[in-house]
Amino acid sequence: MRIGHSAVLALVVLGACSEGSPPSTPDPIPVPPVSSAAPFRPCGAIGAGALVASAMSPDGTVLAAATLSGQLVLYRRDGSRLSTLWDLPGQQVGVAFSKDGRILAAASRTQTRVWSFPDLAPVRTFAHPHAGRTTSVALSADGAFIATGGFDSPTSETAIVKIWSVADGGMLGSWQRQYEQVVQSLSFSPDGAGLAIALRHSVWVVGVPAAGEPRSLPNLSGGQVSWSADGALLASGGRVVRADTGVVVKPSENSLLLDASAFSPDGRFYAEAAEAGVTVYRVEDWTKLHVFPRQGASRVSRLGFSRDGTELILDLGVDSFWCNGSGQSCGPWGNEVVIQSLQDLGLVRTLSLGPQMRGRVAFSPDGSLLAGNADGVLGVWRTADLSAVEAPAVANPWRIQFSPDLRKVRVDAAIYDSVTGQRLQPFLDQALSADFSVSARIEGRKLFLNDVATGRFLRDVDVEEDQVIGFSPDGRFIATNQFSGRNRIWLRDVATGTVSETFDQGFNAGGPDLSFSPNGRWLGSADGTGFSSVEVLGLQGWVSASLPRGFASAFSPDSSVLALGNVESEVLLWKTSDFTVRERLSGHGTSIAQEQWPQSIIGVVFARTGQLATLGADRTVRLWCSP
Repeated sequence: MRIGHSAVLALVVLGACSEGSPPSTPDPIPVPPVSSAAPFRPCGAIGAGALVASAMSPDGTVLAAATLSGQLVLYRRDGSRLSTLWDLPGQQVGVAFSKDGRILAAASRTQTRVWSFPDLAPVRTFAHPHAGRTTSVALSADGAFIATGGFDSPTSETAIVKIWSVADGGMLGSWQRQYEQVVQSLSFSPDGAGLAIALRHSVWVVGVPAAGEPRSLPNLSGGQVSWSADGALLASGGRVVRADTGVVVKPSENSLLLDASAFSPDGRFYAEAAEAGVTVYRVEDWTKLHVFPRQGASRVSRLGFSRDGTELILDLGVDSFWCNGSGQSCGPWGNEVVIQSLQDLGLVRTLSLGPQMRGRVAFSPDGSLLAGNADGVLGVWRTADLSAVEAPAVANPWRIQFSPDLRKVRVDAAIYDSVTGQRLQPFLDQALSADFSVSARIEGRKLFLNDVATGRFLRDVDVEEDQVIGFSPDGRFIATNQFSGRNRIWLRDVATGTVSETFDQGFNAGGPDLSFSPNGRWLGSADGTGFSSVEVLGLQGWVSASLPRGFASAFSPDSSVLALGNVESEVLLWKTSDFTVRERLSGHGTSIAQEQWPQSIIGVVFARTGQLATLGADRTVRLWCSP
């Protein structure tokens, strides 16, 4: 359970008592806690993160979408989700099908994987094809070769391309270019004899498979590189040249280099994307056939054609050519794929990869529901199948807490009927007990306790503290804190008002985001910013521990595991028996924003049923199950 990050828990502290006393809390019915002894595995996600690239299967039935959050999602033509590959190690950089549709390949920063399709049986894994980072991937038409581009270290100024055998995993050739870092895109020629390499400042063609006989095409530069069907033309950056001579046959109509350009499979059409929109040309005479204006704030990051050339596939994603480098300049957020018919211009299908998650997440007391901020509004899902549930219309929710019977939900400054969405009453206090019976706030150095149902004042307590953090899950304790150069936490017995524990923490140690172990032995203390260490505060003589800096912490239902939201893209699971790391859960990707910790895990919370939910800076929520 969580205090601070999860609305279902809360810890808060008292001072000297005056008159009145809150109603006694009945003892909970003993229920054996769910065991967390087995290793955790990914078992679901809400949101897929920002789109990096998509690829349509040759028969047009499946769209594969690779995301910055580390997911590879397969969609049916009607937009329903067919399958999700969860176990990919973080941010994806590209995805491709072979021409016959029998091979699917995808690359992350650290791994490139190949599957047979459609059964998704693993064929090959290339672990760390580049010592630093992989930034691009391409698959030959026959699926025999795969090419990866990347660099060896974040400070490297040498771009490296490697060609691999899919059959045995051996490297067949490599090529490198100094004073460049990011290989922005790769493309095999239709006959498989050449590989086009787009760098930031130049485009090269090398032979396959040895990567020999490099040729520079100085009139092309950067972005998505594409061959015509007969291999006679190459396009990149808004220009088209002859592949053999490099002579320009279609100059750029824009003063800026364009990221997205592609030929249709039959070579009859060419499309390119600029700030104003997408233009489709007839290659025979370079006549403009269609212009599709830009819609909204998203921009086209990549584009392609369906196998029969009747549809244009537009990725409204991040500028992966830049955010895969050493910086974090990914451009505007985007997670949609638009499929535009070229036969019926009014026929447009938009496939969204799901909501953008942020803020905090909370489980219902029975673990059946999960709630959070989805695209700026309250979203609620069933944990059994992650189907969406009707939720009260609340903008930008922060603190979310369900009543034990699930009929009510507190969202920030109000309590709502969770079924009808009706606003039942305002909630102006700072904390609410788990049973929805008592609320608390600090005002004028007094802590006030009130009956929630009637609004009746119960008691006040003189305190030194500044704010209420929350109630313990069983309602027996309340915690407050004070900031005076050091973070001080008080823990008091609600019934008597006596001090149970006090904790003084250093400037960069712990914080006001508290989690209470279900067995009552520890408090987890974090500051929610990633700058301070996470402190485990021992109660009643139990051992304390200081853990690495992180955003949040949460104890498993059986109190055997403490989950820590790290500043890197992994969740650390610590054994409470000796506070050593038991597991590292990887899978979250990266944010596209200029954030202090773009790969951080900013929220963790356990359900009573044993599921762990983690919220990443990649704007996704991932669920983990044991077993």
